[in-house]
Amino acid sequence: MTVNVLACQFSLKDDLVFIHIPVSQTNLTADLLKEQLQQAGYGRCLLLQEQVKNLLLEYLQVQQKIKQNLQAEGHVLKYKVAERVHAKLKVEISSDAMLAIAEITAAYGGNPISANEVVKAGQEAGIVFGFKKEQILHLVAQASRAEPGSKLSAEIAEGKLSSPGRDSIFELLIRDMSNRNKQPIARSEGRVDLRDFGAIASVKAGEVLMHRLPPSKGKEGMTVTGTRLSAEDGEQLPWGTAEGAVISEDNPDLLIASRDGMPRLLEAAVAVDEVFMINKVDAGSGHIIFKGAVVINGDVGQSMKVIAGGNVFVKGLFEGELIESGGDIIITGAIIGHQIGEVGADTVLSTQVRAKGNVQCNLAQYANIKCGNRLTVTKQLLHCQVEADSVLAGTEDKANGKIVGGRYYLGNGLRCGNLGAPSGSLLQIVLNKQMDPLVEKQNVLRASLVGIKAEMELVKQHVEQLKQMEKSPAVQEQMAAMVAEFDEHRSIASAFIADIKQLEEQRRQLLLSVSIEVTQQLFAGVECSFGNELLRTKKEYGASRIRLSEQGVLIEVP
Repeated sequence: MTVNVLACQFSLKDDLVFIHIPVSQTNLTADLLKEQLQQAGYGRCLLLQEQVKNLLLEYLQVQQKIKQNLQAEGHVLKYKVAERVHAKLKVEISSDAMLAIAEITAAYGGNPISANEVVKAGQEAGIVFGFKKEQILHLVAQASRAEPGSKLSAEIAEGKLSSPGRDSIFELLIRDMSNRNKQPIARSEGRVDLRDFGAIASVKAGEVLMHRLPPSKGKEGMTVTGTRLSAEDGEQLPWGTAEGAVISEDNPDLLIASRDGMPRLLEAAVAVDEVFMINKVDAGSGHIIFKGAVVINGDVGQSMKVIAGGNVFVKGLFEGELIESGGDIIITGAIIGHQIGEVGADTVLSTQVRAKGNVQCNLAQYANIKCGNRLTVTKQLLHCQVEADSVLAGTEDKANGKIVGGRYYLGNGLRCGNLGAPSGSLLQIVLNKQMDPLVEKQNVLRASLVGIKAEMELVKQHVEQLKQMEKSPAVQEQMAAMVAEFDEHRSIASAFIADIKQLEEQRRQLLLSVSIEVTQQLFAGVECSFGNELLRTKKEYGASRIRLSEQGVLIEVP
């Protein structure tokens, strides 16, 4: 049997829900009472468990008397069984006053918190800036539907960090060698001459080379409580030093050429190199050693040397012993070297190429190439030893060149069409050029740490010896000095450990950022090293990417 719904009435007074129920022979349970509250519209109110317990107990007692005919049915019991609790709101501001968080405790059948109430509470807490309207609306909507008593929170205001001004920007106004080597010139009928990159960049005396854009102002920030956060303005950076260029007398933010020559981009400046031009370099011309730029309209013969302070441009083949540049090297033909002994880490090759900037050629074989930036080979790279920031085999738009054999010590990865060969020629790629200096710093710090720990152990032993001695003022003073020395060593050791961990994290992040990208075919026998992780390909793949992950070196195939 169940209680007749109409026989039970509820009333609300001062947020308390009262039940008026006549006692009958029908049993009353807690579940039935909750059902009655739900039907009466008080289902979300907070149930007063102790009161409900007392109600059920008294109801049962009266019911027993009715069953024993000691009391007539209809005796009405009145109890407060539930309470209507309104939603609660708490606003907290972070210690740096850059963030404010509101927490709403959902109502037990009472009034929810409105968006206006959140804003008002925030203002009373001191918030005057950065209210997040959408976040506030979302929070109050969620809280109105949440389970009674549950807590929900959200960011309702956010400060604005100050942003420092930008330093001067140096805008290049002319075309230099690094601009020139991006793309071969397209000829009629859609054909491309891979050896033609257009005219060599040159400037005339008085030509504007670079514009120094003024620094920008910093932008103030503000906390949610209205405190202004100052910002530093950008700095006016000075011009760099460059031969062949001067600052304009009419405008200190313009750099102009002081002579005719070939431009070479530097940090915060452009040098204008005098240009030495020659048709070819052979036994008849002798070695070329020139402080400026060198343009060779033909080939460089075997055993010849070209050493230049500026850029070097060779329109033909390079078969010489050495080509060295203080800027970029562009060879529209090929670099042809010869193998002396087996190719490996210590192999001696007949041709050396050295550039502080980029190196670009059509093909390179059996050459030792070292450059500060990128090596770009449009067709093939065969059995070379390369040290560079990165390698591109192909063009910027289409990396379809081939790399066969050799050893590559790189900082920022490699892109090519085909990597390796069916013959399985030895090909080693070591992507540790950026990481090795960090490892060296770590080793120095670890060695220093060992020394510090040894000193700490000696100090500790000395303190233990002093503890065994008579506690005279002199001994106490000496112990205090030893303890201070120990604490100083410990502080230094902690700093070394923190630096080692920081370098390790920096090394790890660098390793995770570099990769080898193959657009066409990856052959077996290619060795790839990322830090201490080594992978040797055991089969052929199509287009693929080799990278380091948290699980080790992976080959990803799209």
